[in-house]
Amino acid sequence: MRPWVWVDLENTPHVLFLEPFIRRLREDGWRAAVTAKPQAQTLELAEARGFCAQPVGQGDFAGLIERLVGGGRRALALLRWLAREGGRPSLLLSSSRSASLAAFIARVPAIGLLDYEHSELRPFALGARVWLPDVLRSVELPSRVARLARFYPGLKENLYLDNWQFDRITERRALSAEDGHYLIVTRPPATTAHYANDRSMQLWFAAIEGVLDWPRVRVVVSPRSESQHVELKSRLSAHRAVTILERVVPGPGLVAAADLVIGGGGTMNREAAVLGVPVWSVFCGPTPRIDAELSAEGRLRWVRSQPELSEALAAGPPKLGTRRGPFPDGLAAIYDDIRAQLGMAASSIASPPPTVANLSL
Repeated sequence: MRPWVWVDLENTPHVLFLEPFIRRLREDGWRAAVTAKPQAQTLELAEARGFCAQPVGQGDFAGLIERLVGGGRRALALLRWLAREGGRPSLLLSSSRSASLAAFIARVPAIGLLDYEHSELRPFALGARVWLPDVLRSVELPSRVARLARFYPGLKENLYLDNWQFDRITERRALSAEDGHYLIVTRPPATTAHYANDRSMQLWFAAIEGVLDWPRVRVVVSPRSESQHVELKSRLSAHRAVTILERVVPGPGLVAAADLVIGGGGTMNREAAVLGVPVWSVFCGPTPRIDAELSAEGRLRWVRSQPELSEALAAGPPKLGTRRGPFPDGLAAIYDDIRAQLGMAASSIASPPPTVANLSL
């Protein structure tokens, strides 16, 4: 079996920032096999971007214990998937804890891409390299992760947005935004992530109610999951200025169309910052170092309390800003490392992964 690369997608944002690497690998003649956790809209977005991702494991677990057990079960399921593939890959490329664990057991070198320092990072220390945005150079990391860490210029969103072609007028028309409309694009906070916080969702609803009092406002909501879609329909369907998307739409197109983004997480907020679209963040979990930097740059406004929300609403609709970037050296540095790791793997003789077909948890 010829050498191949394994790419694992554990959440919706992974699809877009790993996409440039999947395409480059395939252009260079590598087989890149993609697995995905059926969580949020990961599988749907992968399909929309033209990738045939094989679903492995389960997702959208609500509690800590459920997430831990689910992650362990998924690692075993990934090992069984590797065994069925019939040969050990030369490299794992992912931002996935369960895949990192499976790769370690199967003796597959791994490269991880991370950008949130408050998440559980230790599984990534089992790999060959961990890449992070250079904004995180001053962040204290677990010692093993710190030894493996490399830093690239820009944000992870620059890896794909710097080469993404946008037509703002076309994107706005696709969302039925007319001339003179102030278009607000928003994704609610995650409810199943390890950093989920009830206060974030409360502030998000309050922010949506508040901006609907502005003139000529249109609000487009991109739900994270079907269960969230149902909840949003029940609470917001009475507002004629609110559109809740019924299908998966890649976030960059939505953000490029927007005059303001209201985000409950990280990726859409940072896409807005990269594209020069003002963003309000209602994220009430541990403050990401990247978002703190974007706030200091005036690209992101925190709305994590009722006084902050009242102040933001009183200031009125913010105006578009300038892009952050491009940073072409980031994509190049990471891909050079991928090629180097593949070169080392090609010089060794492949051996099959452990037989795990009968393992269970």
